[in-house]
Amino acid sequence: MATITFDTHTYVKNLKAVGFTEEQAEVQAKALAEISVERLVTREYLDMRLALLEARLESKMKQYLIIIVSAIILSNPKNLDIINKIFIFIK
Repeated sequence: MATITFDTHTYVKNLKAVGFTEEQAEVQAKALAEISVERLVTREYLDMRLALLEARLESKMKQYLIIIVSAIILSNPKNLDIINKIFIFIK
């Protein structure tokens, strides 16, 4: 996973420029840096997790479709031609 960087020095300078004391600015910068590290994720990480989720969903959908198609075949073997077309489509 890519690293998220936060420029605390620039943040402190910006806070001081608008009236924060050195101590206030440093406390704010430290708190924000800790939150950033703990709670933020990168776009690459989200994309990876989304791809994994999509793959799992696709696998589950195929499993459910196989179960449904099997039930249809068992209920009426004459439906086999239609079922074969469905399996060709999902491969």
